[in-house]
Amino acid sequence: MPAFAVFFADEAAVGVTRVDAPDAASAEAMVMEDHPSAKVHAVDGATVTEENRVRLLGAWLRQQGQ
Repeated sequence: MPAFAVFFADEAAVGVTRVDAPDAASAEAMVMEDHPSAKVHAVDGATVTEENRVRLLGAWLRQQGQ
């Protein structure tokens, strides 16, 4: 099963988490189970590393206007 990195942001939390799911939509749905009001965006898990995750999360948040 593919691994995805899912960026999420809601009133309670902001972050990025890894999810094993058959596709990006399923990965986003899994994160929304814990954060139902969150904005979410799934990307290929291989593109997000420990070295770049904070930078990529910040870029995504700026795109969301947060």
